[in-house]
Amino acid sequence: MRVIPNRYVSSSHTMSGGMGSVLVCQDTILERPVAIKFISSAAHKRRMDDEVAALLKLRSKHVVQVYDVLQAAPDEIGIVQEFIDGKDLFQSHQVPTVSADYYKQLWQIASGIADIHELGVIHRDIKPNNMKTDSEGIIKIFDFGLARDDGPTAKTMGFVGTRGFAAPELYERPFCFTKAVDTYAFGATALYLATGDLPGELLAQPPKISPGGYFGGPPLRIAAEIAHLLDACIAPHPKNRPPMHKVRDVLAQHILSDRHRALVVYQGKASILDAKNRHVNLSFGDIGKIAIRYDGLAFVVDSVSGEVQINNQSVTAGSTLPGACVVALGGSHRRNDERRFITFDISHPEIVL
Repeated sequence: MRVIPNRYVSSSHTMSGGMGSVLVCQDTILERPVAIKFISSAAHKRRMDDEVAALLKLRSKHVVQVYDVLQAAPDEIGIVQEFIDGKDLFQSHQVPTVSADYYKQLWQIASGIADIHELGVIHRDIKPNNMKTDSEGIIKIFDFGLARDDGPTAKTMGFVGTRGFAAPELYERPFCFTKAVDTYAFGATALYLATGDLPGELLAQPPKISPGGYFGGPPLRIAAEIAHLLDACIAPHPKNRPPMHKVRDVLAQHILSDRHRALVVYQGKASILDAKNRHVNLSFGDIGKIAIRYDGLAFVVDSVSGEVQINNQSVTAGSTLPGACVVALGGSHRRNDERRFITFDISHPEIVL
């Protein structure tokens, strides 16, 4: 018989949730709705343990939070987690008509997956069905029923996944899976969100990925850099897929286009580099010269000559400046009075959803 603490009052609203049932309750102490996911089959105990371990470690704005773990019955565990009402992204999806809205959708999902991966965890079932938008408009990822820790033990003998969102390597027997399976699923999710469908070759088992890419043609004006990055997410070989933190950061750059600012301090004088003042030229006699330009996405070295270093590293034209750095005019072999130093501090405004 299932028993839950008295603080959780059932609403009699049940849902299916991966490998178990989900009961919606009211937490009478903290006065908030919660979702309790139950798994009773002993065959799923290992997966349940993985899910609990993964979610208890996570503190992400874009991943549902676990509040408690219950022993509901001798052979059943319940996970008390954040409840998000409404439809998932598969049920509620509408093809976006503004590229900025699309970028914000993808950035939220990429941020959640990047947070998961930073803990060494693989979700393994990324898809629109496992994402919801909360009452504040924040997209959150849920259903960690397939989660595993990353590493040499991350192996499986049987296929577990969702057709269309499962990476090609998931169809091999056996295989050692990596975080790249989530990256592939993210790419497929991005394609579904852009078009409202998936092409037949991606629905094949295993998928047959077109070498020509998919993101050049959706009914959105997607920046070439983003289109290339999203196509790389669904590359056939896992090693060719980018890490999710890179996907997140590139999307953030485009969302914040022309809103970055850099404070440049040289010889006690401060100046601002931004959308209104895009160029700065810095020089110290004939020893070193550098020209820096803000292109709307990043601060880029336009030209460089002589002895110039950034954070004690050599620099070439086309290099992107890091978030905070020191530009040195004059090599490290010189005395300090034969060198000049410029501090360069980049501020990134908050993404407003």
